[in-house]
Amino acid sequence: MDFSLEYTAEQEEFAKTVREWLKVNVPSGLVNVRDTVKMDQEQWQKRREFTRKLGQQGWLYPGYPREYGGGGLDEDQRFVLMQELAIPGLGLPPLYDTGVLAAPAVMAYGTEEQKKRFLPLIFKGEVLTWQLFTEPEAGTDEANQQTNALRSVREKDYFVVNGQKIFVGSFPSKPEQLYLLTRSDLKAPRHQNLSSFLIPADLPGITVQPLDLFPLSTFASVSGSTAANIAGVKHSVFFDDVRIHESHLIGREGEGWKVTNATLEVEHSGGAGIVRDFVAEKFLDQCRNNSNVLSRLKENPQLPDSLVEIYIGAQIERLFSMRNMAGKGGRYEGPQLSLFSKMFGTRVTAAMAQVLGPSTFTDDLQWGMDEGIFEVGQRCGICLAPGGTPEALKIGIARALAIGR
Repeated sequence: MDFSLEYTAEQEEFAKTVREWLKVNVPSGLVNVRDTVKMDQEQWQKRREFTRKLGQQGWLYPGYPREYGGGGLDEDQRFVLMQELAIPGLGLPPLYDTGVLAAPAVMAYGTEEQKKRFLPLIFKGEVLTWQLFTEPEAGTDEANQQTNALRSVREKDYFVVNGQKIFVGSFPSKPEQLYLLTRSDLKAPRHQNLSSFLIPADLPGITVQPLDLFPLSTFASVSGSTAANIAGVKHSVFFDDVRIHESHLIGREGEGWKVTNATLEVEHSGGAGIVRDFVAEKFLDQCRNNSNVLSRLKENPQLPDSLVEIYIGAQIERLFSMRNMAGKGGRYEGPQLSLFSKMFGTRVTAAMAQVLGPSTFTDDLQWGMDEGIFEVGQRCGICLAPGGTPEALKIGIARALAIGR
């Protein structure tokens, strides 16, 4: 695959298939949103319906094997699918579903029985999954888990879980299952004392409490074709003597760190691909067509430099993403894209505020611009933590290049 946006003949043929399918299967009345918190239940249910249709087609998780419910598509086909989904403001996977992070762990370390039990439900959109890794004392340092999943003294085939997870989940969805990392041995050395589980979300002893945050997610999350895939509202999840059968253990007991790394490689990969930066595109449209913005640019000769920086940055981000989708970036490709996108977000939001002025900071229909997309971008441009902090991503790049931190 080259870096052109032009389809090959084979890609164009597949694109026609996708377009015809979308005409029939995109629910009528589906509206794109930039602020997930403003999505009502009707719109959420429409997306859930579309999620299942994608899953039935094998396109919800298009790169995974068909035998487990994936699409078995190659890189070129996945690129086309993402491009065509972006046109009506859709993306992969729809809704905030961290099954995309649980699936690699199950594929790498799950038993064949677990693959057949868990993966088809994820790949077909039948369950929504929340990832439970972060704790008050275990953020960037994921190995510092304080939540315990200890073998029951009386029932040896059960673990009993106690502890707290934070920055979990989304709005307005509710999960059917939880992907959980815990400490399972109080005496074993660090990295050998952890275990991973994929469990039902309605087990007795689980309590979920909202944790409202100012930003929705990172800038890259809200600048794509849709923001319906981001969290919006996070939660704290408490475990009080929650019993988990060992059949939900992914990998062996004590191998949680290995399992987690299968997830982190995906989570720190920069996402499924940034084919277009819609915030940057709409910003440049304002600079071309909004008379008030044009006046600001003429009055301040330094502002056009910001336009150039934003345009170039958006193109670099796109090319990094296309390189990664083609599998040409090496082991460092994921954290490199993610790091660039996060730092670009901090720069682009400041530049947009300088050029567009006060309208950047409101989603008011009269005073804002483009249905508040810039206001959402301003809030999320300051958010660097989801998907790995910049320092964690730098460590990942250093390890991939076999150089010091």
